[in-house]
Amino acid sequence: MDYEQLKIKTYSLWDLFLHKHQFPYIGRCYASAKREDARSVRDMKKDERDELFDIIIPEWDTAIKVLFAHARANFASLGNTWNHLSWHLIPRYRQSRVLFGIEFIDPDPSRNYSPYPKKDIPLETLLYIKEAIKSKL
Repeated sequence: MDYEQLKIKTYSLWDLFLHKHQFPYIGRCYASAKREDARSVRDMKKDERDELFDIIIPEWDTAIKVLFAHARANFASLGNTWNHLSWHLIPRYRQSRVLFGIEFIDPDPSRNYSPYPKKDIPLETLLYIKEAIKSKL
């Protein structure tokens, strides 16, 4: 997968990407720090925190609310598979959403988002979701 094609927006210190695993959390994204030497949440600098929490997350949250009417959001910085500072932005839903015939169902909106069922989403659908989010930022 060419992750650059899923880039939604470039900020001063972060890049915002659509997560390739949209199912079951339509609108799921991640913010990746631009700094090469940023490896974990402990490496976050104040200006990176400010941009992420004061600009990126509120913009993303508003866009997802307008587009898909999520109930709330989860945020996680894990570092389990990628040794780079990044934050997952996961919308949570109490009712299912349907897009291009795909029903997105949050398996348990009152609990941890992971583990979750995975389903491959066609690239065309991913690009549509990406452009829809981009249009609202």
